[in-house]
Amino acid sequence: MKKIKLLMMTLLITVLAVGCSKGSEQGGETGETSPKQIITKIQETLAKAYDMPLEDGVLSGYFLTDMTNEEEMLMYEGIFNSEDIKSGYILEPMMNVKSELIIVTEAKDAESAENIKASYEKVLSDQDAKWSRYLPDQYELVKANKIQTQGNYVLYVTSSQAEEIVKVFEEQVK
Repeated sequence: MKKIKLLMMTLLITVLAVGCSKGSEQGGETGETSPKQIITKIQETLAKAYDMPLEDGVLSGYFLTDMTNEEEMLMYEGIFNSEDIKSGYILEPMMNVKSELIIVTEAKDAESAENIKASYEKVLSDQDAKWSRYLPDQYELVKANKIQTQGNYVLYVTSSQAEEIVKVFEEQVK
C-alpha cells in the first residue's frame, strides 16, 4: 500500500512539474511572449552567429534599452510616443561604427502598433541619412532593413542577420 501511495505521489509530482514548465516556456498563463523574451532569443541567435558571449544577459559590446524607462529613452525623444508602448527593447552596438539596430516593441493596441511602425520609419530615415554619408558597407545593411508587424508586436531590424532575426521574431510571437 505504501509503495502504491509513493508511486502515485511521484507520478503526480512529475505531471505537475512537466505541466508547470511548459506554461513558463510559453511566457506565462496567457501563452503570450514578452518583448524581453523575444529580444533575449534574438541575442542568443546573434551570440551564436557572431561567436560572442552574452554578458549579464546582454550581447557583448551592445546596449539594451528598456523602452518603458524614460531616462533610457532620452536619446529617442521625439521619435517614439510612450503612450503607444506597452513594452519594448532596443539593442544596438556601444560603438557607433555599426549600423546594426534591433527594436522589439509590444504596442498597447492595433492603432498604437501602426504609430510605432510610423516611428520605425523615422528611425529608418535617420539611419539612412547617417549611414549614406559614412561607411558604405553599413549603409547596405540599412537599405536591407526589415520592419515586421505581427499582431501588436512590431520588429525593426538593421543587421547582417536580419533574416534569422525575423524568423526568431515570428517563432516567438506565434
